[in-house]
Amino acid sequence: MGKKRFFDDRLKYLSFIQNTSEKKAISLRLYPHIAALSQNKSYLRILDAGTGDGTIKSNVIKSFHRYHPYTSLLITGKEISYEDLKNTLEKMPDRFVEHPNLLVTMTNVKFAELGLIENSTKIKNQKVKEFNLILKSDNSFDFHSQITGNKLSNFIKKNWGIEIDTKSRTSYSNPCIIRVYREDNEKHLKQFIKTDYKNNNYDLIIASQAYRAASSVDVKVKNVIGPLMRLLNKSGKLLVTHSSGGDSIQKILKLAFKDKEPFPNTAKDIIEYLKNNPIGENNKYSFAKPINYSFNFKKAPDQTVTELFGHDTDAKWANILYVGQIPDKDIQALEKNTRLHNKVKKTIDNSGEIHFKNEIFSIKKIR
Repeated sequence: MGKKRFFDDRLKYLSFIQNTSEKKAISLRLYPHIAALSQNKSYLRILDAGTGDGTIKSNVIKSFHRYHPYTSLLITGKEISYEDLKNTLEKMPDRFVEHPNLLVTMTNVKFAELGLIENSTKIKNQKVKEFNLILKSDNSFDFHSQITGNKLSNFIKKNWGIEIDTKSRTSYSNPCIIRVYREDNEKHLKQFIKTDYKNNNYDLIIASQAYRAASSVDVKVKNVIGPLMRLLNKSGKLLVTHSSGGDSIQKILKLAFKDKEPFPNTAKDIIEYLKNNPIGENNKYSFAKPINYSFNFKKAPDQTVTELFGHDTDAKWANILYVGQIPDKDIQALEKNTRLHNKVKKTIDNSGEIHFKNEIFSIKKIR
């Protein structure tokens, strides 16, 4: 077991999603793309390539029902975290009531293995652990009871483990796949389970914060973007959104860690790289111009006690560190430099409202 990475720290993650409006900002950018999906298909496939706590996946399903109420939705989520898997599944009962013709799939495999998991029995000589939950009844109370019941919970506890190597790289203990769907809609969805057709081609893939911002363009393309591009069907679209800092964020991080560049490349750099290094010989892709969007730190009311996530300056600083993905050792070194640490805190106090900036861009498969 290697040392836990900063990025895997649950408290810092929860602080960020509670104290900022990022989830809402990302969801708003996704809705037009969901509305634009084909109206002429009996089913559509969406991949959430990193579900986190499940907020975005849940919002995607809600918006899908708004624009495609009678279309079967086959939505797959990739998530290695045991806690986030449970958080995601617990957001699903209401979605099955609103959109009965829904197949929710969860898996923990790597990006390059997503094209294998749905119709393979083994991945890298490891047996795929599989669980199908067929929901009975027609209300969210019963669905919730079944999704959080002992059978699925025991499967997750037994199989959904994490291994961390000596280089702090996280991987799964067992390749797993979980499918959840309603019994009264089984006749429509059974054809998509364990079939030989190319069911790994997706109409829409969402990659939200799917890689470390400080990684090189080559690593981002090789490990994440390239494998996801290969999963698109004809006219399928990959949406990629990632942190790009923002002026106030980068100013504070530069003051605290002058030798670090947390955001060394942009969406434009990634697109240029892809144009010069095509993914596949027979497929062509078009690239939309990247769009910048912002979201804010949400200050808790002054009278609110927030022992869990800190208050105002401390909470802002924790969120800035999270976005910059600064390792613990660097944070500890800064804290020992009392003068610089106080200067950073004062700069945060004087910055007023903190705005975080993300980029989003799309890659569409064309023939």
